[in-house]
Amino acid sequence: MSASPDRAAAAAFASSIDTLILAALRAGTTDFAGLLRRLPSVYPTEVFRSLDRLTDRGLVSPGLAAGMRREAGQRAATSPEGRSLLPLPHPLDYEWRFTPDASRTLLDLAADLTPLGGNVLLFGTPGLALEALSLPINRQLFFLAEDNVVTKRVITLNRATGSPLSIAFCSGGLPRDTADAVLMDPPWYMDFIRPMLAAAAAACRKGGVVLISMPPIGTRSSAEQDRMSTVRFAARLGLDVLEHRALAVAYDTPFFEANALVAAGIHPPPRWRRGDLVVFHKARIESRDAPLTSGRRRDWIELTIGRMRLFIKRGDARTDTFAGLIHIVEGDVLPSVSRRDLRRRRALVWTSGHRIFSTDNPAVVLEAATSYNGAEIGSGAQPGLWGNLRGAVERVGQQLVALAALEAEEERGSLDIAPERRAVWTSDSMSSYGRSMATVSG
Repeated sequence: MSASPDRAAAAAFASSIDTLILAALRAGTTDFAGLLRRLPSVYPTEVFRSLDRLTDRGLVSPGLAAGMRREAGQRAATSPEGRSLLPLPHPLDYEWRFTPDASRTLLDLAADLTPLGGNVLLFGTPGLALEALSLPINRQLFFLAEDNVVTKRVITLNRATGSPLSIAFCSGGLPRDTADAVLMDPPWYMDFIRPMLAAAAAACRKGGVVLISMPPIGTRSSAEQDRMSTVRFAARLGLDVLEHRALAVAYDTPFFEANALVAAGIHPPPRWRRGDLVVFHKARIESRDAPLTSGRRRDWIELTIGRMRLFIKRGDARTDTFAGLIHIVEGDVLPSVSRRDLRRRRALVWTSGHRIFSTDNPAVVLEAATSYNGAEIGSGAQPGLWGNLRGAVERVGQQLVALAALEAEEERGSLDIAPERRAVWTSDSMSSYGRSMATVSG
């Protein structure tokens, strides 16, 4: 019996990764960090699966593969970099942010492709918006994003720097035919790429450009097919390919992904991930309307404790039971960032350090999170839950504070979270569009 199409595609992808790794090793690469950076965004765990295959076939020496594993298993001796001015990315937002150098390159490219004084729309890219605050490019800059704590921080920083950005939430509606350039970085899944590209095409005026980051060929077996499908879809939106730059933009490794890889036994080098850049020219005005929703709904409530962003799944309040935070994976950190990981479906509580938990009473977790920081007991969002669950609320509140302290230590080597101990309620401000887009990367 012949292999299924999915298995055949997986086998072909694995073979292509083997070929890429062999080429890099034969070119003289002997260290894991160097190998990872030479590859087209091949995920680190996939690299080691390939090394195992190549070792079994006698094409890579066991000593070389073992040396790379030892290197990957060692935490870097360098001190951590300074904190970003933005809140941490959260895995439920599928948010990766461009490096500062990549952000400057993209903003400069947008300036080169647009007339002096033209309009540049930063579509859901908070990292680009942050860089734009300190990089004058003689263009009118607009930032359109989800209503969440990240965007609210951008608003605060924008005001502090003289408001060089015009900022709007997706809930206020989508612009049409106004931008000379649109910069976007959707999560690398087609159900995000298509609606966001349609919205970007609608916002771009005829003769303008849309710049989008796409997954490179080493990301997954469907990456090349997805890019070609995106190009065909873009043509129906009036967009023609102007340029394709492979591996043109670099990303910072978000804290949640670093934790996931550490849970898998890998300490990755910083900024190993890169994306392809596709530049479209809007040659035609099509009648297709920009979608207001992608059919996705985000049923999560978000709060912050220190720098930890905490997402809690919406659930009915119960006053009769509470088993606490229920472990899903050993060590609590999910060792994968793939949306296809089935363990994600069991998560009802999710931190920005990629810790996931289940619970039999999400409302109690929510009450604990809103009351954790020394406020009067019972003054949280749902005081009716206190009563016979008072001890449970206090206990889980202490657990959440401990998690925030642990993740602060992991992120920057410090247990001090005092400057940011106020919980922030941001649950009900999302529009249907904001919920559907989850948030975008960049």
